[in-house]
Amino acid sequence: MSTAFDEDFERLFGEEPPPEEPADQGGGENPTQARLAVLRGALVDTDGLDNLPDPVPLIEGVLFRDSLAWIYGKPGSGKSFVGIDWAGCVANGLPWAGVHEVSKGSVLYLVAEGTSGIRKRVRAWERHTGIPMRDVTFLPIAVQLLHGTDRGALGLLVQEMRPALIVIDTQARCTVGANENDNGEMGQVVAAADQLREASGACVLLIHHSGRNGENMRGASAFDGAATSIIKVTKSEEYVEVQCDKQKDVEDFDAVFLKMQPVLESCVLINRVASPVEESQLSKTEQRLLDVMHDVFPNEAVSRARLVDISEMASSTVYRSVAKLERLGYLVKTGSESRPCWRLSTATASTQDGDAA
Repeated sequence: MSTAFDEDFERLFGEEPPPEEPADQGGGENPTQARLAVLRGALVDTDGLDNLPDPVPLIEGVLFRDSLAWIYGKPGSGKSFVGIDWAGCVANGLPWAGVHEVSKGSVLYLVAEGTSGIRKRVRAWERHTGIPMRDVTFLPIAVQLLHGTDRGALGLLVQEMRPALIVIDTQARCTVGANENDNGEMGQVVAAADQLREASGACVLLIHHSGRNGENMRGASAFDGAATSIIKVTKSEEYVEVQCDKQKDVEDFDAVFLKMQPVLESCVLINRVASPVEESQLSKTEQRLLDVMHDVFPNEAVSRARLVDISEMASSTVYRSVAKLERLGYLVKTGSESRPCWRLSTATASTQDGDAA
């Protein structure tokens, strides 16, 4: 017998309502009624809007907890190097690019593309920073997001692990056979990523490719509306630019310029403040301090106070110089917050050894 609910449902949605779902054998209410209770509980009025939480930063101004994000670029642009850098910074609570504060948390990194090179990239990052990626867990399997069994198993895995960041590298390798230009199929990719977000509260970051023109993300537009953050990576010679295409709830962050620095059998991204066009050589005092580090403390971490004594420069000059050398990747900060020390980065030490030779 048709009810008023049935008639309203068909009028609003153009189809018959779903059949009444039986209660479970334990006598509980059916899933539709349970879901209805959740929806009712989520209703808010205008005053309740003030109680909705603001976005919680994972990497200040760049990535946020409980969100969907995309990073894209041409092949060889360095986008996976950025993803690895973000993973290492989040796992260890290190500021990214020297200026973006990071909220520490565990990371799940799906290595679906370039599995043979991931070890080299991670070892290079660890050598450069002097810190192991102990809180990053790698999954070297191309889990298929549109395959029911794969998607369900991955959802249970992230529910167990509860990482702060999930990196899918790359989207194409985890959606084999999908039509990237079909909004319907790409909407299913968004839904699969959203399930991972709901299961963990993580930032789900998908690494994707740009289109032929290199200007936009490849494929359908379904990602644009779903994304909290869309980030573009471009490369010119050894320089990598990370720029913001979209931030849904906060202002776009300023472009970040990094430099590819060879380390071991791979490369790392060296922090930079200025663009390649704006960058100038180190000042005389900064170069002098770097020379002191290389000549006196080539393999040793040293405090700023000791650098003041050895260099015979004013403390304010040493403090400013150390801060800039750290931002540019020449020095690496070690020690504790109360007793910080600095040492030469491995890349800087290797470069200067080569110059000396």
